[in-house]
Amino acid sequence: MIAGALGALASQRPALSQDRPAPRVAALEWSSAEIAFLLGVPPLGLAERQGYEQWVGIGASELREAVDLGRRQQPSLEALLRLRPETILASTHRHSAIEGQLSAIAPTHLVPDQPADFDFFGAVLDATGFVGSVLGREREAEHLLGNFHLRLEQLRERAQAGGLAGLRVVLAQPLSGVARLRIFTANSAVIQALARIGLEPAMAGTTEPFGFTTMGLEDLAGLSPETRFLLMDEREPAELAASAVWPLLPVVAAGGVVPIGARLWPFGATGSLIEIAEAVLVSLSE
Repeated sequence: MIAGALGALASQRPALSQDRPAPRVAALEWSSAEIAFLLGVPPLGLAERQGYEQWVGIGASELREAVDLGRRQQPSLEALLRLRPETILASTHRHSAIEGQLSAIAPTHLVPDQPADFDFFGAVLDATGFVGSVLGREREAEHLLGNFHLRLEQLRERAQAGGLAGLRVVLAQPLSGVARLRIFTANSAVIQALARIGLEPAMAGTTEPFGFTTMGLEDLAGLSPETRFLLMDEREPAELAASAVWPLLPVVAAGGVVPIGARLWPFGATGSLIEIAEAVLVSLSE
């Protein structure tokens, strides 16, 4: 899976521009950091850098020297002042209330990440173009998005060749310490990406403001045994295995649970979405 992820990254990232110096960028949200990296502008400062390395991973080896800017929700203004960035990439969702304070340090751009129509796939595309414009990397952003759509089409062809087209799937992220799951809904970027490679969302009619909902095990009793329950973990968590309800669910009893790996980030940009799509196809084919 690691080799596939690296190949996906290499196929998306445009050639670095040698004729223009990269601006000094601070990224306060992981998706913005991912986009900036893929556009050839690795941020010099990053909120929750170690968390980014653990959960997102896109370009992590090149971002290890980035200054940690504190929490994503409450970035360190002192660390930002010391960094002296030329551009701050902030989040519409997280940082609108402190935009004035951030702008006093450097030009601040609120990346649109909470769309009014809750279309999070479209928001990923919009955010990529937005960051490309802010960083003067419009051509690179166009190239990145073109490669993203091409890669999705290639994965769609691979799914068809493997007899996976039309397979009904649910994507679930276990919650630590409880027998509950975060279920990604039809308007999430990751479910829309899976739909574009030919998989069928088993909860197609569900829309949520953040692209997911939290469910107890009883809420999953209606899933068809033919559904593939894509679990974002290496194996069934102990909290699920210890539940008396879990083995009785039709999809579980039918062997439909498919672990796809834990180090995947469902709230990321194009690189993260391709990594998950790759991991899903590999896991379904095993």
